[in-house]
Amino acid sequence: MLNITKLSKGYGNEILFSDLSFNAVAGDRIALIGANGSGKSTLMDIVAGETISDSGKVTLKRNSRISYLKQENFKFGGMTLLQEVLEETDEIKKLRKELTDIYQSLSNETNNEEQSILLTRMTKIDDHLQMYDQNNSEYQAKTILSGLRFNENDFNRPINEFSGGWIMRAYLSKVLFARPDVLLLDEPTNHLDLEANLWFENYLIKQFKGAVLITSHDRAFLNSVATTVLAIEPEQVVLQKGNYDEYLLSRDQSIKSKQVSAARMEKQIKKQMKFVERFRAKASKAGQVQSRLKSLDKMEKIDLPRITKTVRYSFPEPPRSGNEVIKLEGLNKSYGKQVIYSDVDLVLNRGDKVALVGVNGAGKSTMLKIMAGVLDFDSGNRQLGHNVVTGYYAQHLLELLNPKNTIIEEVHQVSVAVSAQNLRTILGGFLFSGDDVQKKISVLSGGEKARVALAKLLIQSRNLLFMDEPTNHLDIASREILTDALIAYQGTLCFITHDRTLIHQVANKVIRVENGNPVVYPGDYLSYLSMINRTEPDHSPVDTSVRNSSSVTPNKDNSKYKQDRRTRKNSTNKLRKLNERIKIIESELEGINLHINKLETFFINPKDLDNPGQLAEFGKKHKTLQKQSKDLEQEWEQLSNELQINTESEIT
Repeated sequence: MLNITKLSKGYGNEILFSDLSFNAVAGDRIALIGANGSGKSTLMDIVAGETISDSGKVTLKRNSRISYLKQENFKFGGMTLLQEVLEETDEIKKLRKELTDIYQSLSNETNNEEQSILLTRMTKIDDHLQMYDQNNSEYQAKTILSGLRFNENDFNRPINEFSGGWIMRAYLSKVLFARPDVLLLDEPTNHLDLEANLWFENYLIKQFKGAVLITSHDRAFLNSVATTVLAIEPEQVVLQKGNYDEYLLSRDQSIKSKQVSAARMEKQIKKQMKFVERFRAKASKAGQVQSRLKSLDKMEKIDLPRITKTVRYSFPEPPRSGNEVIKLEGLNKSYGKQVIYSDVDLVLNRGDKVALVGVNGAGKSTMLKIMAGVLDFDSGNRQLGHNVVTGYYAQHLLELLNPKNTIIEEVHQVSVAVSAQNLRTILGGFLFSGDDVQKKISVLSGGEKARVALAKLLIQSRNLLFMDEPTNHLDIASREILTDALIAYQGTLCFITHDRTLIHQVANKVIRVENGNPVVYPGDYLSYLSMINRTEPDHSPVDTSVRNSSSVTPNKDNSKYKQDRRTRKNSTNKLRKLNERIKIIESELEGINLHINKLETFFINPKDLDNPGQLAEFGKKHKTLQKQSKDLEQEWEQLSNELQINTESEIT
């Protein structure tokens, strides 16, 4: 379907990749991974035909179609949301015009051979268009829109009324609805809330039939979706079957093997050179010396992979606050006539690490800004506890960096008491070393600006942090280091993120914002998932009236019909709930196993711990997590068996 042959690309003296070759067929979901700036998006652009490679070839199977979701520059007309999604692609419009032209030509053509050629082409186009019409109904468009959390009231709204994140979802809906043969997705989950993310994963895995190329910094998403990893590493490009974690395991094993071999070779070289130096001057040993020198020349050097540098976060020890860190009482907030919050009471205590969750537009950022003191509220009370010092991080702060400042000047503004040498040390931890600290803010990329903003937060000792999407613009390795730092952070934290790995590992409390009501769920994210599974109402994706408006409705007075309908509905609901619970268990197991693996790395290398006394505490946590994992695996097996039995019963 897609064939990449000896592809190379660079800019100036910097080579992004060379002699890159791979194939993608239907069902492949290839994750492109690598550090920021390694060439992932450039490769996408080349495959999409938007950038020219230096050498090599991109070959697409005849009549195959490509759709490309970029991170920005979404192009729409002036239609409603539903109309934009249903709007046919230029290719389909071209085929319809060609079909019309063929009809016209046939009416004028008298040559039998030419007629036969036209009829053959007409049949192929007609079959293709019939398949397109069959697979692209209004119901299917609404199903996709609903899965990405648009509601029915949105369908007929003009597209230009939506905010940037929802515009991206609209374009993703359009791309999915087109059902291309090859789907290119550049950071597709950036503006998806958790519910939409889970639906999108399920769609790619179970419904999309083509080949997919994906770039994403969302580890959980890549582990769920990817069937193959294409890693653009500093010295090479690696293509490997499996998901992201499986690639990491294989890479680490390869590095360790090479390190052992390199150490063994170094030891052998030293031994041989010691012999050579000792007996070089002795004529009687000249033959043996030459033999050893020839042996050394024949040894193939083992090139150890260069480990990609990542950000090293280390929050300063914060001052101790009172137990009650922040308190909201009777808080009200509206935008014009739209009420966001009404009479809200909320308390955060010392040591809380709270994840604010909810659909996009629910008011999470508004709540975070109010608590952080950067947004006024209409009425009520916001009270900080004893000795509380707040810090706030959000994406818009990147735009507030002074473009005329150098990096070191920008950070020095919030750290006048810190020496220039210490500033350089801190910035070095954020990958700004040497002359990099003299770069102007105006020339930095989004990821570099994010690191500057985080450095400004890091250098200050704060015991209450509010963070809105702190992992945006960070690559996976840097996200993992930030996650470790937030786990170790001794203050109070409230954060918004769509990064499930961050929530799984950091949050010890979840607040769900829905319909202007923040609901507190004690316990970690796994506990939250279990609780909402027991309390969530059924949400149908779209009005069932659009499913089959022309169907004949049975007699509603027929008691047997009503009983059969109730039985079918109960059976369907049971299957749905079983499926939902199994999905949640799988998500919980993924989070627990990630945590177990993280703890086990400390058991293997206890020197990595800042405080060796943590080892015993980690041992207890490890034991608890293993029991949780075992219990969940047993529940998963029981529910899977029950699902199979009920499914077979439904069929029969």
